[in-house]
Amino acid sequence: MNPLEIAFPNLLATGYRITSPTDPFYNCAAWAVAESDRWWWPDSMEVGYWPASVPREETMDAFIKAFATLGFAPVANPLTLAGKSLVALYAKAGVPTHVCRQLPSGFWTSKLGIAEDIEHTLDGLSGAIYGTVALILERIE
Repeated sequence: MNPLEIAFPNLLATGYRITSPTDPFYNCAAWAVAESDRWWWPDSMEVGYWPASVPREETMDAFIKAFATLGFAPVANPLTLAGKSLVALYAKAGVPTHVCRQLPSGFWTSKLGIAEDIEHTLDGLSGAIYGTVALILERIE
C-alpha cells in the first residue's frame, strides 16, 4: 500500500486516482475554488490567504463566510444539485480539516496538504485524518 492508502484506507474501497504531483504552493481550500497559486487557510500567523472580511478562525462559521465571499452558500440536500458547483467541507469535532470540489463527473477533487491532487468519492477521505463531510456548499450563480 502506498502512503495515501495508509492515511486514507477508504480510498482503496471507494476508488481514487492521482491527478497531479506534490506541490507546496497551494492547499485543499485553494484547490476547492480552483486556485493553485496560493495557500488558503485562516492561520493565526497570517501566512495563508484568507478573505480580509472574515475572522481568521478554524471554525465552520469562518469557512462558510470565507466561501460566501466567492458566492457559495450551504445547501440542505446536495443530492438534488447535479450539475451545480459544489464544495464539501470535512470536519473533526466541529473543526474544519479539509475542503474538496465536485467535478462534472460527480467525483470530487482534493489537494492533500502539500501532497498530490486526487480524484475520489466523498467517503474516500472520511476517517481519522479529516473526519467526515460536515457541510456542502453550492456556488450561487
